[in-house]
Amino acid sequence: MRSIKHLIGKLLWLGVLFLHCHNPAKAQSCSSNDSLRTCNLGDTHTLNYQSNSQEVPFTLRSRSAFSGRALAYYTELTPLSGSTYSLTADNGDTLDISFTLNPSNSDAQLLTLNNLAGPFNGSSNDVNASLTLNIDDTKTPSSNRYNGSFQITLEQYFLIFLVDSETVEFDIVLQVEPRIAIRNLGDINLSNSGISFGQAIEGQEDFCIGGIGFDRYTVNLSSSNGSTGGTGIQPFSLKGVNENITYSVGFSNTLNSNTFNSPNSQGDIAGSFSRQSDEACTIDNARVYISVAPSDWEQAGEPVYTDVLTITVSSQ
Repeated sequence: MRSIKHLIGKLLWLGVLFLHCHNPAKAQSCSSNDSLRTCNLGDTHTLNYQSNSQEVPFTLRSRSAFSGRALAYYTELTPLSGSTYSLTADNGDTLDISFTLNPSNSDAQLLTLNNLAGPFNGSSNDVNASLTLNIDDTKTPSSNRYNGSFQITLEQYFLIFLVDSETVEFDIVLQVEPRIAIRNLGDINLSNSGISFGQAIEGQEDFCIGGIGFDRYTVNLSSSNGSTGGTGIQPFSLKGVNENITYSVGFSNTLNSNTFNSPNSQGDIAGSFSRQSDEACTIDNARVYISVAPSDWEQAGEPVYTDVLTITVSSQ
């Protein structure tokens, strides 16, 4: 967390100075071909995965180098690495994407690998255009950042003869805001009904951990009446009116095992766990386990003890 220090000092007024600053308009970055060019495309474009649309805006013009009249053009988009339209994360995960070219003076067309798209209407002056990214939504991103490098080639033809071309390289950076979902976590009711002396009172709760923008997560467990989350003496404690009962807790990232990971005295579970679900979290995939030792509950002098156990999941 960032801390803000408030600095208090004495101010000495010597006079008032009025300044006027003029901010010049940002210069366009255009490709070198004056007749067949794009502006503000040959750069790195950062997009947000969670936004309603992923578009790269730029301007484009296609005119005859001799007469200056508008001349139709074709285009082809190629990845600079690999053989598919995709973005890659540092952890090696990939997201498949597709591109649609949207010139303001012509119909939009889907760009396909190793194929010329067009013809698109030319223009003697720069016209607005955009590349729209369509991201495969059947896969959940496991990283918070993906990138890819591409080149787009514009070509003009007279009949079947190529008369002019221009190639522009650009990078796409896709940022994914990590989001964590914990669902289906309910209360755990513990009772000594049917429990013999010498036996522990046990309970468990299945729930789901999911999310987007991360691959692994860590877990912390804290007790509102224990030292992990409150002022208690023991890390985890059930509170009555006048006395407390100590309990132990464990965590598992699978429902197929009775082996649980115990927290340390601060409530941290050692290691990290693989995310198994997206944000929908429709199927339980984790379990928390509670146990009260017989030496603790057999000495209880009150009928009801409660605690609030907080499960904190942090993305990695």
